[in-house]
Amino acid sequence: MFTVDDFEIIDAHVHPYEDSSDSVRAYGKPETMEEFDREMTELGIDFYVGSPVRKGKADFKTVQELNRSALRLRDRFPHYIPGIHLHGDYPQESCEELHAMFYEGVRWVGELVPYFMSTGSPDSPGMLTIFHEAEKLGIPVNLHHGEKAEVENIVRNCPDLKLVLAHPGESYGEYGGKERMALVAAHKNLYMDISGTGLFRWGFLRWAVDLCGADRLLFGSDMPVCSPGMNLYGALCEHLTREEFCLLFGRNFRRLTGLD
Repeated sequence: MFTVDDFEIIDAHVHPYEDSSDSVRAYGKPETMEEFDREMTELGIDFYVGSPVRKGKADFKTVQELNRSALRLRDRFPHYIPGIHLHGDYPQESCEELHAMFYEGVRWVGELVPYFMSTGSPDSPGMLTIFHEAEKLGIPVNLHHGEKAEVENIVRNCPDLKLVLAHPGESYGEYGGKERMALVAAHKNLYMDISGTGLFRWGFLRWAVDLCGADRLLFGSDMPVCSPGMNLYGALCEHLTREEFCLLFGRNFRRLTGLD
């Protein structure tokens, strides 16, 4: 069995916070970002990636506040790679924000969580305008998995957008894990981060690699909602080759973002 020391580990799905009131933790820990960072690094996770979030109806001021918070956290914690928010009700402002963040070195959008921040449909005309801009800049977008019709609409309108869906989900249901992974396999520009539910089902990861290819999957935990250790060691216990693990744990993220 491989260990964390055998690979560079990049967790492509976390939600950091400056203020504990913005933490989405379920059981009270970690309380501070210092604790958050220590939890990640002590597990052997080399870098963690993602956006701060805030529950409720987000206006563009909230989006900017969270993005500036991500930059400040990046300056404080060298293991953190920032992800940013954008808002479909403010397409022009969001495109300007995207360019400003690109200038700051940001190369990751999301995870976008429309249901949590009440920002509307991910395939609204405003969001499609924003996704077209991300497509031009080559910035990947990490999106809470979305309804199948919404994802297909985004893919149809933005065929070169690097769209990373979050959460494979349970295997059952009309749009469960098997259907979501089949959707990823059907579109060359779709990817899946393996955070949240799904991975704990034995054999999921080997099955997903066989269906989609290891180059379409990214490691993620959804910390502090979910346990990064459980996801990390759950992945390591699957029967993947060294090359497949290298792609999953870090190489795919670096290829999609172009980050060294």
